[in-house]
Amino acid sequence: MKTRSLPRAAVGLAHLGPAPPAFENLRRQLAETAWICQGTVVCRSLRRRVRGRLVQKGPYYLWTCKVQGRTICVALSPAQYVLLAQAIKNHRQLQKIVAQMQRLTLKTILKKVPGVKKRK
Repeated sequence: MKTRSLPRAAVGLAHLGPAPPAFENLRRQLAETAWICQGTVVCRSLRRRVRGRLVQKGPYYLWTCKVQGRTICVALSPAQYVLLAQAIKNHRQLQKIVAQMQRLTLKTILKKVPGVKKRK
């Protein structure tokens, strides 16, 4: 069975010209991103029945994340909770920036590099 090779690119990515200002702005934002972490942090309190009375317990701080298809849950201190919440926020912002960069890259390549001729 023959394997097909990808066609050689007639133009390298460097030949697309300078990146648009919007792309450069996103690149700067990407470089400024601090610590990142996946997952979710939760602050929750529990109501427990102690000697027939409802008693408020907590707050308890938790971090959860999927790792290799399994959910991991870790108890946190209040300081860990605050820092992980910021790292998760940074990660979500990073994902948005990368998605915008991907859209701009695709748009630029489709616009600047000749494509196939359309039949209609």
